[in-house]
Amino acid sequence: MRWFTFAYWKEWWFNKPETERKRLKSFVPLLLYTFGFLYFVIYLSILNSVNRYKTGDTVKSWFGGDRPEIVELKEHQERQIQKSYKELRKQVSGGR
Repeated sequence: MRWFTFAYWKEWWFNKPETERKRLKSFVPLLLYTFGFLYFVIYLSILNSVNRYKTGDTVKSWFGGDRPEIVELKEHQERQIQKSYKELRKQVSGGR
């Protein structure tokens, strides 16, 4: 288990030349920016596809749930959509 100890990593790090340490340090921001970019691209694309046909705010308030006026607006829009679908449907025999 020697390779898990801090002393081993410290010895490994300080046995490297200064130029090698600088080169290895320069990868840290690159890795962080790459991870951040990919995470947010994937996160935003999932958010966009999940909330594509929802009305109202995508981002909730800090205190849980949507604000009351947004909930009322969503319900109003949902009623309008259902009403428009009901008026567009063709009556068929045996149907409602």
